[in-house]
Amino acid sequence: MKEMKLISGEEKVFELEADFWNRGSNPIQKIIGNFFRIINLILGNKIHGKLIITNLRAFEIKETVRLFCIPTNRELKLLTKNSIKEIGYTMEKTCLFFCPNYTLYYDAHTQSTSIAVLNGTEDKMLDLLDKFYNVIK
Repeated sequence: MKEMKLISGEEKVFELEADFWNRGSNPIQKIIGNFFRIINLILGNKIHGKLIITNLRAFEIKETVRLFCIPTNRELKLLTKNSIKEIGYTMEKTCLFFCPNYTLYYDAHTQSTSIAVLNGTEDKMLDLLDKFYNVIK
């Protein structure tokens, strides 16, 4: 995946790797997500995605690779202050009260995006929201 070039005076605040195979904290969900990921790896399909927040802007990158080496799709979305209506996070516990699964989401006028955060905690999610909000406010 190509790296985004930062403009002068711009610094990365945080970067989240997107999980397109829906592997969460739940052991059953991990097994199912890894099964689909392995099948796609055998077939040569990969999907990489990132949400990158800098001190000046926020953007989303997604790249699809087919047949092990052919990039077939690349999307880069610059998230503007006017395009984002809502940001937040959700926490869903599975296996009764075990395995909390944290997801960062933002809603735009035309789409909604959610990204699973590995090893998420309440404090980590509040920190991510604060940093994200400071960029888009």
